[in-house]
Amino acid sequence: MTSTALPGAGALAGIRVVELGQYISGPFAAKLLADLGAEVIKVESPEGDPMRRWEGRATMSPQFAAYNRGKRGVVLDLKTPQGLAALFALVADADIVLDNFRPGVAERLGFGPEALHAHNPRVITCSITGFGPTGPSAKRPAYDTVISATGGMYSQVVPADTIRPLGPAFSDLLSGMSAVQAVLAALHARDVSGEGEHVEVSMVGALLDFLTESASAFLETGQVSSPDSRPRRAQAYACRGSDGKAFVIHMSVPEKFWTGLLDVLERPDLADDPRFATREGRVRNYDELDAVLKEIAATRPRAEWLERLAAHDIPHGPLNTMGDLFDDPQIASMGLVEEIAGPGGAVRVPVPSTRFHRSGRPELVYAPALGADTEELTGLRTAAGTLNEGAA
Repeated sequence: MTSTALPGAGALAGIRVVELGQYISGPFAAKLLADLGAEVIKVESPEGDPMRRWEGRATMSPQFAAYNRGKRGVVLDLKTPQGLAALFALVADADIVLDNFRPGVAERLGFGPEALHAHNPRVITCSITGFGPTGPSAKRPAYDTVISATGGMYSQVVPADTIRPLGPAFSDLLSGMSAVQAVLAALHARDVSGEGEHVEVSMVGALLDFLTESASAFLETGQVSSPDSRPRRAQAYACRGSDGKAFVIHMSVPEKFWTGLLDVLERPDLADDPRFATREGRVRNYDELDAVLKEIAATRPRAEWLERLAAHDIPHGPLNTMGDLFDDPQIASMGLVEEIAGPGGAVRVPVPSTRFHRSGRPELVYAPALGADTEELTGLRTAAGTLNEGAA
């Protein structure tokens, strides 16, 4: 297909995506494309994406709804000739096919990249795997916790003395974003060459790309970064006011932020403290300065500190929880939440943060029921989530 984007339809209007994904990385990538206006057809097995049943739900967990909005839903048993033929028919008119199977699974079942390109030479196929297609760990199960630990992310965000997995699903989400970047680049290349191609994205590789600063520092100097390495360099601090509410300060490099902070704190004497007189000293004595700032912060409520910091143009912000976030005046002013129709009535959802002033974005649509569009898109019927043998 060729995009025929119209004003208000989304930048990817006219692009068709077939998603063969489950859980997070593949579905998240496809959701991002749907948010940009692409038609996304989610292909599920008769049992459905396992994430549908999280939180004890029968078919629509809140997690599934979050990662699968804006899509159409098709049920195909890809282990049967009928299901495979229906998939090839969808692919024949598609621009992008996304999957997040283990390496070799799609090929074994008959719909690997070569088979898909045989039915549509212009299609962009993209496979998201945990560790890539080769190597000693390639065939291992690759869930976010495994990749976030193996790929170094946890070492950057989890203090060494706590040793625990930590949310959100870093490697799932980052690999989904990398996949979107890759397929959009491949679409552009297709405009030049006229041919599709296969794109490979690994979750561990996406993490390494994200951790470029820490990885480069180690490769060049041997320095092993920890969770507090960047806050030290960035001169970033977190404090609590006398009301127990937390906020952050980020002084970065400009000296004016440090001198302005001394005015806010009404502590000009700290400028003469040899530990803090220079930026290098503040980096070196980060823990000591952190303790001083926390002690001073505890003398006034957060709102007063935020007002003072704003008056001196010092980078700062409240440390919001999800319970606080949507009441934040700035967040509320940006139109980042909308109501859409859900199975049980209207639900509030976060909306894409990007704004296209000509092409706009499509209307937000709730995640599809299992197999909701199977008959319309494939001519096959589903009953109780199971593919029938005959065509409709």
